Amino acid sequence: MAEKAQAGGAARVGGSLSHLPSRNPPGRHVSGAVTGCRSVRGLAAACLLCSLVAQADQGVDAYHAKWTTVLEAYVDETGFVDYDGLLADRGTFDEYVAWLDATGPRTHPRRFEGRATQLAFYINAYNALVFDVVLARGPERKSVWRGLISGWAFFRGMDVRLDGEVTNLQTIEDVLIREGFADPRIHAALNCASVSCPRLPREAFQPATLEAQLDTAMREFVRDHVRFEAESGTAYLSKIFDWFEEDFLAFEQAMGHPDPALINYVNRYRGADAQIPAGARVRFMDYDKGINAQPR
Repeated sequence: MAEKAQAGGAARVGGSLSHLPSRNPPGRHVSGAVTGCRSVRGLAAACLLCSLVAQADQGVDAYHAKWTTVLEAYVDETGFVDYDGLLADRGTFDEYVAWLDATGPRTHPRRFEGRATQLAFYINAYNALVFDVVLARGPERKSVWRGLISGWAFFRGMDVRLDGEVTNLQTIEDVLIREGFADPRIHAALNCASVSCPRLPREAFQPATLEAQLDTAMREFVRDHVRFEAESGTAYLSKIFDWFEEDFLAFEQAMGHPDPALINYVNRYRGADAQIPAGARVRFMDYDKGINAQPR
C-alpha cells in the first residue's frame, strides 16, 4: 500500500519514488524489473471500454455507486472480503474496473473538477484495483506481502490500468494520492488487503460526502488501532503511523504546531476524555499482514 497526498488535482503517473515511504515499508524496495503477470481480458474488455466511454454522461457518482454495490455484496461489517464469491461473479466489478481505465482526472478533467471529485476517484480506484490484483494473483494466497521481496510484487510489480495509463498500486498511492493531496486521512481510507489495514467500508467514497467519510474513517482507525497504557505512559500506535510519520507531522506543522508529534495528530480524533498526554512514550504495534479474506 502506498501513502501521501498533497494539495492540487490530478497528479502525474510515474517518476522517482525513492524519497517516499510506502505501505511497502522501508527496506522492501529492490532494483530491477518485474514483469506484471496481469491477465488481459481481450476483445470483450475492449468492447466494454468503448461502451463505458460512450456512456460517460451517466456520471461519476453513478459509477462509484457500482463500487458500492460490490462492497455491499462482498465485504462484511468487519471489512473482510469474500474474494471467492467476487471471483465467481465479477460482472459489476469488471465494469467498474474498466471505467477506471476509461476515464479519470487526466483524460477527462472536466468530469473530475475539484479536489473532492478527484480524491474520491483515486481512493476508490486504489481500493478496487487492490481487489483486482488479489483476484489476478489468486485469493487463496495467505498474504499479499508474500512473494518476491515482501510486498514488492503486489504493490509495485503488478500492472494495473487507471485513467488511460498503465501504473501500479504504489504509484497510485504515493504519487497520485499522497503527493497530490497532502491529507493524512487517506491512510485510514486506503485498504491494502491485510488484516491490520484500516477497515474497508461497505460504501464508495463520494465527492459530496468525502470530508465526512474521511473524518469518520480516521476516527475509527484511531479508535481501533491506537491504545494508551496509563500505567507505563505508553501510547501504542498502528505501524501505519510509523511508515507514514512524515505525512502526519507535515500536516501538524502546516496547522501551526511548533513542535509536531504523532500524538498531536492522534488526539485530533480522540474524545476530550481520551486525550493522550503530550509526553507519552510512543511504540508501534505489530502489523498483521494476513489477507483480509472471509473464512472459506
